[in-house]
Amino acid sequence: MNKHEPDPDSLRATRRMSFNADATTYRRGRPPYPNIVFDLLAERCGLKPGVRVLEIGAGSGLATGPLLAAGAHVVAVEPGESLAALLAADHACDRLHITVSDFETADLSPGFDLAVAASALHWLDPATSTQRIATLVRPDGWLAAWWNDFGDVNRPTVFRDRLDAVYHDLLSIETSYRESRSYALDADRWRKQLTAGDFFTDVAIEISEWNQPLTPETARDLWSTFPNIAELPPPARTEFLTRMSGIIDDLGGTVDDPRLTVVYTARRTGRPA
Repeated sequence: MNKHEPDPDSLRATRRMSFNADATTYRRGRPPYPNIVFDLLAERCGLKPGVRVLEIGAGSGLATGPLLAAGAHVVAVEPGESLAALLAADHACDRLHITVSDFETADLSPGFDLAVAASALHWLDPATSTQRIATLVRPDGWLAAWWNDFGDVNRPTVFRDRLDAVYHDLLSIETSYRESRSYALDADRWRKQLTAGDFFTDVAIEISEWNQPLTPETARDLWSTFPNIAELPPPARTEFLTRMSGIIDDLGGTVDDPRLTVVYTARRTGRPA
């Protein structure tokens, strides 16, 4: 690692808490997960009334709400106090227990039927997280991890091509949109992590394509939640968001921005963790 580059572990720990700094914008800006995710959890992972679900990194509750709607009993682990407060305000019920803690140190009882991580697994230590999850999921239970991928290089748009110029000017270290590579689609990485230690098997990947309509306002909210944008100096951050909003205005006030939702599921083996 170059001496000028941040330590990956330190950067991960800092960035995973960045969403808590403006929890209201996060709740307002992030889109919901498509229904197909929860249909898949029902079909493959046994999501149904009465199942016990561990939710890792629950945030403001984008996945918690549908899990509760399916009848699950959810233990939601969220390290950010402000996000956890929004989660409680929006979803409090007798089937939801919120633990405000890092997942690594949370006091949790084992025996979950299903563990889920919605846009959260990449914030955990890849060397230790799978075994930690395995200690909490019963044999033949399930682990599901998924992400909304904000863009699709196979569906380029005028908006994204024009936005590349803004990135080039203000975040020149970023690759262009058409050359970017999604970590959510790195199947080899996630298969290796999910099957480490032989605690989980039968890894399956499902990918759903959809579009998110963006206005200047909703785009500003969404991009404000991205750590690389939040870390810009205030003048540069303001310029980025203003120029991005201007592109959408120039394109008629609304654009359809391609999305992928990538879901990984794996079954718990009987191996002790």
